[in-house]
Amino acid sequence: LSPADADTLVARATKAYAAGDHAAALALFDSAHTAFSSPALLYNIGNCHFKLNDIPHAILFYERALRLAPGDADVLTNLEMARQQVVDRIDELPSFSLGATWGRIRGGKDSDQWARRSLWVCLAFFVALAIAISASDRRIRRAVFGLSGVLFIGMLFTLLFAWFRYHEVTDDSEAIIMTAKVDVRSEPSDAGTVLFVLHKGTKVKVLNQDNAWSEVRLANGSVGWMPPASLERI
Repeated sequence: LSPADADTLVARATKAYAAGDHAAALALFDSAHTAFSSPALLYNIGNCHFKLNDIPHAILFYERALRLAPGDADVLTNLEMARQQVVDRIDELPSFSLGATWGRIRGGKDSDQWARRSLWVCLAFFVALAIAISASDRRIRRAVFGLSGVLFIGMLFTLLFAWFRYHEVTDDSEAIIMTAKVDVRSEPSDAGTVLFVLHKGTKVKVLNQDNAWSEVRLANGSVGWMPPASLERI
């Protein structure tokens, strides 16, 4: 699928969505998604699922879009709307957060932005260092050495952000429950005691796998084992 073909599919899907044919729009968006991905495409797929009342898949694709575009206001708004329709209401443990603004800063315009910035700052650092070493004037050398120090700190900062974004985008430990109802047990077998019951659309963190069973943790800290094929990774 070429980029031009994908753009054509997205244009047709957008037109179908505007006309109210959400099933056709979803099929077209999914076709484009087989070869390409972007926050906007994932967001549109989530919207189609939401309109078709498939809340678990809507949440799944909103969460995937949020991975690529942290702090995006549209994604956050629609994700919250979808979460309102989830049966389970789980209180999250207190955590420190700087909100959507911090999300937009750490996310950048795309998932590779901080990696590109780190390369440019690294190049500028070595250029400044070379100039400082070869400069004959003491004042110029001192000033450029100072600039090199600032660039070195900037290089460390951008490398840290690039590393963080890489792990954030590639992390697949979180998942969305897809089955209507699932018993979470004390051990990875049907003989385990039922600890609590979860429903479709609930977000969990996968801790371990054992014979296709998944040990999961909820936002409130509760832990248990879920049977196979009951969730899909974000």
